[in-house]
Amino acid sequence: MSNRLRATLATTAAAALAATAFAAPAAAGARPGSQTIYQIASSSPDFTYLTAALEATGLDAALDGRDQYTVFAPTDAAFERVADELGAAGVGDGTVGTLLGFLVANDLADDVLLYHVTDGRRIAKSVVGRTDKPISTLLGSSLTATSSGTLVDASPATSDAAIVATDISASNGVVHVIDNVLVPLG
Repeated sequence: MSNRLRATLATTAAAALAATAFAAPAAAGARPGSQTIYQIASSSPDFTYLTAALEATGLDAALDGRDQYTVFAPTDAAFERVADELGAAGVGDGTVGTLLGFLVANDLADDVLLYHVTDGRRIAKSVVGRTDKPISTLLGSSLTATSSGTLVDASPATSDAAIVATDISASNGVVHVIDNVLVPLG
């Protein structure tokens, strides 16, 4: 795990511990599940690329712990879609293997993954509201959640991500499934 990723997770964990002292009880639909975020991802055939990326960066350990996070989890189809879109824009050859290799080799995998994670348990109602709103990510930059359930990232080369499944409750947070990979690079 990179020093930057360790520092980000340590800072976030300290903030999460401080915040939980003042947190309201979780909504009925967001009670903690029995599996961690990592266990949910790694046990699903729809998240093999996400699981591989988490393991390659060491973020799997953080999402298998006790700190509370919300993860916008791209499916395997989402990774295939973004690989195609970036390939058409001249980045890589359009395959997921090449895309993941490029991200890891250039120390960008941590950034992309942290752009999919926000601190705390955020059920769908707190993510998608009546108006568009920014969501701060663990990367330190924001993305926008529209009132229609779309996440808008910083990249003009890729499509926005629709939230296709919500409120998958984990023991350490919440997972919302998305149909594209969020790209923090403009």
